[in-house]
Amino acid sequence: MSELDHLYVLIRVRKSGSQSLVKIMADALPGCTVYPMPHDPPLADRGLGFWEHMRLLRRRRKRLHALFKTFSYSKAWRLLNDRAQHSDVIGGHFPYGSPDLPNWKLRYITLMREPLQRLYSEYRYCRQSFEQRPFWRRCYSSARIRIAGKGSFSDYIDYLDAQGERFTNPLVAYITGGQNLSSPYEFLREHYFHYGVLERINQFASELSIKLGHKVSATWQNRTQESGALGEETYDQTKLQRLIGRDLELYRSVLNELGT
Repeated sequence: MSELDHLYVLIRVRKSGSQSLVKIMADALPGCTVYPMPHDPPLADRGLGFWEHMRLLRRRRKRLHALFKTFSYSKAWRLLNDRAQHSDVIGGHFPYGSPDLPNWKLRYITLMREPLQRLYSEYRYCRQSFEQRPFWRRCYSSARIRIAGKGSFSDYIDYLDAQGERFTNPLVAYITGGQNLSSPYEFLREHYFHYGVLERINQFASELSIKLGHKVSATWQNRTQESGALGEETYDQTKLQRLIGRDLELYRSVLNELGT
């Protein structure tokens, strides 16, 4: 394997401009193939219970069959390992270390969002999803969607916090692959080809342009309707710190690196 034999892997953190990240890379590398791999989120971003597991499994199998004519994720990685071409892009809601592509050097890229804003966007996204569903489908919605659909942002935080460690620090979980590290920020610096924050997406694109050797255009595709205002919400700060404390620390370290 030479230095030129590489693929780009997009770690798409939910509600953090992940659609924009895919579009940026697709526009930047028009001759390459983008492989949208099925969801395989870390535990911190995975639903609870049997039915949530079955929903994830059903969506995953459907995408795998459409892409690779298989229901096995491990077989899909083997097929992709043989099928991919230099500079192709693999993206998905999966954590660092998920791709099993031994023939390739992997260049990891990710885009982060201010963790409280990300959590609030997740709440509003779940709430909109609940409101748009017919009554009979609401009965079968996931717990997170039902809590968001029927309650306040504070109720949503209370629910997540009540699950113990299950939903804590999803950003760190995506970035590190769930490893228990003393410094996720140093891991990010060492293992990622490029990273940035959604709030400075122009800077993210500009610095990526330098690394790729040609112009990369920035875009932000916001799929959640703009409704509500975080500044008007009340919630338990202690619970919030337990939920996203390490995410906030990582984000602030990256922001400090990017400068003002």
